[in-house]
Amino acid sequence: MQTKEESTREVEDRNKLRADVGLPLVPVAKEVQKLYAAELRQDFLDWSDRNSDIRLRIEAEVLEAERRERHDPTWSPRALLNGAWAFGSKVQDRMLSLWEKKRNAAGKLSPMGTIPQDGWE
Repeated sequence: MQTKEESTREVEDRNKLRADVGLPLVPVAKEVQKLYAAELRQDFLDWSDRNSDIRLRIEAEVLEAERRERHDPTWSPRALLNGAWAFGSKVQDRMLSLWEKKRNAAGKLSPMGTIPQDGWE
């Protein structure tokens, strides 16, 4: 993961190129935050891929809870209108929460703040 200084330098270099060709400059702080958010998202996705066994356990737990809540032991998330979107969102939220806890426990909390929520899908 890049440091804040490296990201700032990268954005400033791109702004020089933009100025050379007559394009409007981008706000450095906003672009640095976007780079950070993109790196965090990729870090989470990589972690999630490496921990598919955890995802499978979480999916089983969420599925069991959904079936209990719906009073339907055969329910499965097959169609978006059937609750598949909400099911996937619940699994993703639990994975993200677990990933954040593991990062915080490892002392990887960033000085730039918490994980940006927009853009997660």
